[in-house]
Amino acid sequence: MIRGRRVSLRPVEESDFEAIRDWQNDLEVWWWQDYEKTFSIADIAEIEERARGEGHPFVIEVDGVAIGRIGLDNFRRRDRICSLYVFIGDPGYRGQGYGGDAMSTLLAYAFDRLDLHQVELWCLASNAGAIRAYEKVGFRHDATLRDRSWKDGAWHDRVIMSVQRNGLVADEGSGDEGAT
Repeated sequence: MIRGRRVSLRPVEESDFEAIRDWQNDLEVWWWQDYEKTFSIADIAEIEERARGEGHPFVIEVDGVAIGRIGLDNFRRRDRICSLYVFIGDPGYRGQGYGGDAMSTLLAYAFDRLDLHQVELWCLASNAGAIRAYEKVGFRHDATLRDRSWKDGAWHDRVIMSVQRNGLVADEGSGDEGAT
């Protein structure tokens, strides 16, 4: 378990699969994470098995209550770079700074324990709340990829962001984060 200021990050357990399925099928999470289909328990079990083998998947907890997911994947070991994913699945916990605390906590782990040079992520360019949350912990805009997602009858851009060890900022707990 990795403890943050207000959250704890713990490994995903099989007993979490139902909540993760429900979170990932939540319309807001589903839209902003840019998923292509809905998820079954079997899908979640397969995704989590792959995530454990290829990365560092965690459940975000607040006072022992699971509220979302965060993790590191897509490791490029030679370059000491990986990708971060995060979402607050429980709508009652969104917009309260828990995602920022979870990101700060996991980034400290990534840089201090895994000795990474850089962590990157992508999100839909229209997800202003998530972009603000990412910027508050130190992520900076690297690129905009035009027309990368076809959703609701229109093309949507994606933003690529990254943070390096020396760019990490302490979580301010602003509450400005979106679903991702």
